[in-house]
Amino acid sequence: MFFSSTKYFIIQKNLLKEFGIETTLVLTELMQQEELKKNVKKEKTNYFLNSLNKISEETTLSKSKIKEAINKLYKLKFIDVIIKKETPENLHVKIFHANISNYIIKNHMITNQTSNHQKKLKHSILTKKKIFKKPTINELKEYFLKLGVEDESEIMFDFYESKGWKIGKNSMKCWKSATRNWARRSKNEKTNFPNYYDQKFEKDILSDQNKLSAYHNHLKKLGWHPSYAPTSGTTWKLKKNK
Repeated sequence: MFFSSTKYFIIQKNLLKEFGIETTLVLTELMQQEELKKNVKKEKTNYFLNSLNKISEETTLSKSKIKEAINKLYKLKFIDVIIKKETPENLHVKIFHANISNYIIKNHMITNQTSNHQKKLKHSILTKKKIFKKPTINELKEYFLKLGVEDESEIMFDFYESKGWKIGKNSMKCWKSATRNWARRSKNEKTNFPNYYDQKFEKDILSDQNKLSAYHNHLKKLGWHPSYAPTSGTTWKLKKNK
């Protein structure tokens, strides 16, 4: 049968991550040989006979790589090995399954603890870093009303909409705090606005669209309205009371 159990390896994932493919392959092969030789007479209690040639044939690893893997497994106390001088290619191997199981369980617990800690840390970071959601015009209007200040929600909305809801180069984090700052700046600026249309003043603030819009809004509330003429362009005139 092509897909028989002797034709492929079942490799423990945690061991593969920890020790690499070569050491894990050798340990897996030793375990398979132990399973196959359970009913064969052993030379020493719980030891079974294997050989470098056999392991190399089954794993396709070189003998030097196999020896490195055997030494590593021995130092980890996963196996014990007896090699006789007269037959150095033969290995009498005893596998300490309890040691291997304990190592895997301990390693798995540490991995889970680390993973859980990383998940909690990531969740904490995501919780602290709230995703900004821009307000609607109505939300801005309601907040200006709540602050008890002059409603400049449309001016503010258009200004930040054109900026991509950024303050300088950074994305806005809280539109309510930005609204409070807007209201404070607007109040301070309006104390310096002339109560009439001043073309020179308008020219001076032309580069500051926020301030310019606030000045025009200030004029409208005082009864001024924009008027366009081909010769003079846009100017402002005071509405006459009928």
